[in-house]
Order: sequence, then structure tokens, then C-alpha cells
Amino acid sequence: MILETVDEQASHYFSPSKSVFLAAEFRDSYETAGSWPDDAVPVSAEEFKEYGAKANGKPEGKVMGAGQNGRPAWVDKPALSLAELSAQKNIAIKSALQADLVAGMTYTLPDGTEDVIQTRPDQDEANLLGLAIEARDLRTAGETGAVMSLRAKSNTVYSLTPEQMIALTDAAKEFKQTLLVKSWALKDRITDAEAAEDRAALEAITWDTATEEPA
Repeated sequence: MILETVDEQASHYFSPSKSVFLAAEFRDSYETAGSWPDDAVPVSAEEFKEYGAKANGKPEGKVMGAGQNGRPAWVDKPALSLAELSAQKNIAIKSALQADLVAGMTYTLPDGTEDVIQTRPDQDEANLLGLAIEARDLRTAGETGAVMSLRAKSNTVYSLTPEQMIALTDAAKEFKQTLLVKSWALKDRITDAEAAEDRAALEAITWDTATEEPA
């Protein structure tokens, strides 16, 4: 009798097999489509508030699922598959590479000032390439004066000779290449760990430990 009373008043149902809530107002539509779960049970307003999609205060490492009694409950979050973990690691490496490129390259300018040369792929790479070409043209023409300008991350504009600009742009190119090599090495390690089904090795791979040699 209690279950029937709850059933009549329930605004939501819960399917233990699918671990989802379903709105009671759409039950007819679900049943017409043949998609209403056979194990759907009515839940109280308190249960839906606690475990619903917009629930606050979800415990760390838990997800909403079905408890032993078939009611909604916080259960252990299932471990990622090796393929999912590998994809997650690759995304993290790509993001870290991008972050380092956006952060820029610390460089000591000819006047002794230490500043950051911006190396953002979508904004600065073409500018640095243009400066490198111009500097080589000027050097070929015999120019030795500080006739070239570069704005660093501090917004300070520095005057450089063609030779100094070549050194700076070569350093920026090497900076980017070093980061790319680091990311390629990491991705290879991710691929190898996944192929070997070595979860521990895969989980240990991070951008910060990329240059460490495996034991």
C-alpha cells in the first residue's frame, strides 16, 4: 500500500539497471516508444534531490548508481578503460604543450634585461618567422645597427641588430622544437604503456615527469 501511494505521487522514477531517473510525466511517451525500463521504481522527492543530475555535494570518487537495495545511491566511480585513460593522457599532454607555448620563452635581451618572448602558435609564430627572414635579409645587405624592433610579453619594445634578432628567433624556434620533442616522447610512452596494458605506467605519465627516464 505504501509503494502504491508513493507511485501515485512520485514525480520521478529510477531504473537500477540503467542508473537513470525518469520523469513520471513522460511515462506514457516512454511506454509508447517501448523504452520504459521494466525495473523503474518510484522515488521520493528527497531521493531525487539527493541523487538527481543537478545534485550538489557528490562525494569525491563517487557516481550516482544503484545500491544493493536497488535504490539510488552513491557508488564507486568505475575505473577508466585503458583506451579511455590513454585518450585522457593524450589530451592532457596536448593541453600542457599549448600552455607552455602560450606562457612563452624566457630570454635575456642584449641589454641584459630578462623578459618573455611570446610564442603563441596562432599569434606569434608567423611574426617571429617574418622577423627571422627580415633579419637575414638585412644581414645579407650588410646592416649591423639596432634597426629592428621586438615587443616582449612585458610590452617593452627592444631594439636589436639583425644578428641579435636572428639569435632570438633561432632560440624561439629551438624552444618550440624542444617542447614538441617532449610531447612526442610522451605520446610514444602513452602508446607503449597502453599496448603493454600497463595501467600503472600509463597513470604515471604526466607533462611534468616527461623528461624522466623510465626506471
